[in-house]
Amino acid sequence: MKIGKNIIEIRRAHKYTEEFMADELKISVDEYKSIENDDVDITLSMLDAICSVLSLTPAELLQLNEPTNGIKNYFFNHSDNSGTNIKIQGIDQKEVRKAYKELYSEELKRIPKLEKLLRENNIPIDF
Repeated sequence: MKIGKNIIEIRRAHKYTEEFMADELKISVDEYKSIENDDVDITLSMLDAICSVLSLTPAELLQLNEPTNGIKNYFFNHSDNSGTNIKIQGIDQKEVRKAYKELYSEELKRIPKLEKLLRENNIPIDF
């Protein structure tokens, strides 16, 4: 399986250079370039190391450009946070709204309980 293109895509999204990746992986730039160019087969340990640097799982890297039942949105920000948002087609939005309202209602019920606990333990409420 060729994954060099996927590695390049995620590396560029992170704004990492080939030199940075090679340094992180403790290999030469030429060795790293041969991985991105799919000139060599990589070991599982190297795949794991690359994924660690790119903040992905090996499965996410391998499936990056495969069709899914949903929409994948990979994001990377300047605080080194990254993740994947997946929107699955066919979910009933009314059910999602209903579940959200139930969750919100339960959270609102927790506030008075927490305030009571704070008062009982003489912990000042400063909000």
